[in-house]
This record gives sequence, structure tokens and C-alpha cells, in this order.
Amino acid sequence: MDIPFKRLGLAITFSPTGKALLKEAIRLKTLFNASLYLIHVGKRTAETEDHLSAVINEAGLSASGVNILWTRGEPGHAILASSKAAKIDLLIAGALEKENILKYYIGSVARKIMRDAECSALILKSPSDNPAGFKKFYISTDFSEESEYAIRKTYQFALLEAAQEFVIVRDYRIPGLASTVLDSGDIEDLEHARELWQSEEEEKMRIFIRELNLKGIKVTSFCLYGREGWRAGNFAKENNADIFALNVAAKKMKFIDRLFPHEAEYAFEKLPSNLLIIRD
Repeated sequence: MDIPFKRLGLAITFSPTGKALLKEAIRLKTLFNASLYLIHVGKRTAETEDHLSAVINEAGLSASGVNILWTRGEPGHAILASSKAAKIDLLIAGALEKENILKYYIGSVARKIMRDAECSALILKSPSDNPAGFKKFYISTDFSEESEYAIRKTYQFALLEAAQEFVIVRDYRIPGLASTVLDSGDIEDLEHARELWQSEEEEKMRIFIRELNLKGIKVTSFCLYGREGWRAGNFAKENNADIFALNVAAKKMKFIDRLFPHEAEYAFEKLPSNLLIIRD
């Protein structure tokens, strides 16, 4: 079986969330039979070395069993620079849950990893001291080659997890539909146009999945008419996905991306579930 990720990276801290993230990373290290690199931003002293060794030992590893990267500077920049130098292919980070508020706060480091990392990233909403496998994988597609790559990579992950669900979602809008309806004033024409477009999208999806030739877990698909860049992630959230995955180009997002948000930016802001960002 192909291994989707071979070099995992985690920025390690001494917080309770940091300890839970370490245990999640160790589980994934075992799952992928991968190398694990722990990135610590801060001054290297005998005291911090002892503290870090204690945290690693408490999580069930020995300090000699992982690669520790010491770095200094602004945390986001330092983590990304160390990840690039170590050729990390999956960088793991966490989102912090605000106390007594049913929403998630994404810190500046996690935001920078999501937007600027050159490798794939896994953002965990609620890392656990007793991590379990991910069983429900949802992934967005636009039928592109990049999307196909992301699906294959995520499917390899799902196979290793013995996942129960693998769902491919396509959200779309019909160009010019609103103006057409305004011109004609005919609701039946609107419904007919939507049904026709839905049928075409579903046929394209069937062909796309057939050509992927994925074996091992049944693939389910949905074509959803609605707000592009938002509908797929929201659908994953509604169905309690463990992982929502999408492909993002390996380049820094620009200010224009914030002005005119696309699918990745919606996912970054809303975190519909644990978020897997695939970059090739």
C-alpha cells in the first residue's frame, strides 16, 4: 500500500494542547511508518531540553526516537523555514477552542501554516490525549488534475485508517442562471435548467470517479448546487466529517485572495472539520 506521507512535522509546545497534538502526531507516525520531526521555537537550554524530553517520554516516545529541530524567531516563519529545510511533507497544527464558546479560534501560527506552507498540512480542531482514527473522509473536487492528486493522496490515508466513508463533493453554480430567470420570468425554466445542469455534473462525476479506479473503500459522491467554495465544506460539517480535504496550490496567498475568498479561504476561516490541505 502506498504511504501518503513519510516525513511528519509538528511544532511542539509545553501546553496541554501541545501534548495532545504530540500524541496525535505519534499515532500518525505509526500509521504512516513515517519519520517525525518536532520543531521547537525558542532558546535551546539545558532546562528546555530536559522539559522537552519529559514531554516526549510522557507521550510514549524517547527523545532519541524523534528528530528535534531547534529554531528561533517569529514562530510562524520559523516553523515553515524548519519544515522546508527538513523536507517535511505533512505539517501538523492545532486550532484552539475558545473556552465556553462554541466556535474555534485559529491562532496566527495555524493561519500561517494553512496559507503559506509549501507542504501538505493537517489542522486538528480538537486534538486528543487518546487519539482515535479518522473514519469519515470528505474531499472537494473541481475535476482538475490537482484535485485528482489530492483525492488519491487522501484515499491512501483513508485506506490506512480503514475508513468507513469516503465522500467526494463537487459544488457548482450555473453561470448566468439568475439573469436568465429575470429575463424570462419563468420558474419552470429555472427548475429545468437546474435539473439539466445537475444531471450533467453528476455524469461528469461518475466518469471522473470511474477513471480514478479507487479500490478498497466505497466512494460516495455528491454534486451540490450553491455557493462555490462554501457548499462542500458546509456539507462536510453537516455530516460530521472527521476530515475535510482539499487541494491548495503550493504558493503564498495574496491579499486579493482575502478580498475574493475561494474554497480554501472559506475552509480556513470556518474549519468545517479537521482540515487536510494537500499540496503537491
